[in-house]
Amino acid sequence: MQVFTLFSKFKKALTRAILAFIATIIVCTPAQAAEVVNGKLHLRFAIAPMRPTPSQTIKEFEPIFKYLADQLGATYEIVSPESWAAISVAMTNGHVDVGWLGPWGYVLSNKKAGTEVLAMAKYRGKPFYKALIVGRADLPIKKWPEDAKGLKLSLGDQGNTSGWLIPMAYFKSIGIDPASYFEYREGASFGQNESQIQHGLIDLGSDMDRGRNGMIEAGQIDPSKSKIVWESSKLPNDAISVPKDFDPALKARITEILTSLSEEKAQSLMGSGYNGFVKAKHSDYKVIEDAGRILGKL
Repeated sequence: MQVFTLFSKFKKALTRAILAFIATIIVCTPAQAAEVVNGKLHLRFAIAPMRPTPSQTIKEFEPIFKYLADQLGATYEIVSPESWAAISVAMTNGHVDVGWLGPWGYVLSNKKAGTEVLAMAKYRGKPFYKALIVGRADLPIKKWPEDAKGLKLSLGDQGNTSGWLIPMAYFKSIGIDPASYFEYREGASFGQNESQIQHGLIDLGSDMDRGRNGMIEAGQIDPSKSKIVWESSKLPNDAISVPKDFDPALKARITEILTSLSEEKAQSLMGSGYNGFVKAKHSDYKVIEDAGRILGKL
């Protein structure tokens, strides 16, 4: 009987020790530790749809991710989804290690999964940009938005900052419901909006200044066939983000590599106009959070 009692006490003590050890492992191991393949760090990169097609986006922006991987001695894979919402969902669901997210996509992913921003992209030397509503060049709009009532308006998908969030928050702030004020649709990419305006299929479409400039410089749209009818105030630029609990040393190294690039070097690795990164923190995206709250999305 005494032997059984001693064994029972030992078993309980051993069980407590094992559970404590497991708990220590769970606490100390990062929830989103980067994968190691064949002894090398392997990173899953994703970039928002910066250009009209995923292949164009990857062609222009993969070099910056390759540079980052090379500096880290890592292998990598890269994807570019067709919508701004999709990359936010992928980051939220743990399918991305380092993501180039739109501001609204970052804020949503931070809210749902604790995603962290490390750096903010610079465009033409500045870490901000503007949302646009572009119209056909021949539209007789003298007073905005009064003269645009009843026209065909196309916004982006609901994960798109300048394509949907900011225009929608603007319309709400002036008491306009786009669904009843315009002949309204949503879900298009910037490239689709600009193309449809060029061909007279819609009257108005959302875009962003850096996206529109890039399409003009690449010869993808004719600026004489459209005009800017509205622009937002300055918005924080795209967020280079990692999952919650990502390895602290790796976060610091990634931030250092990106923010230490000269503008000349950075421009050589990215699409036209993009020339570097600055350190960023969550509070930099307050204006985006405020817009989300206006629309009841946060």
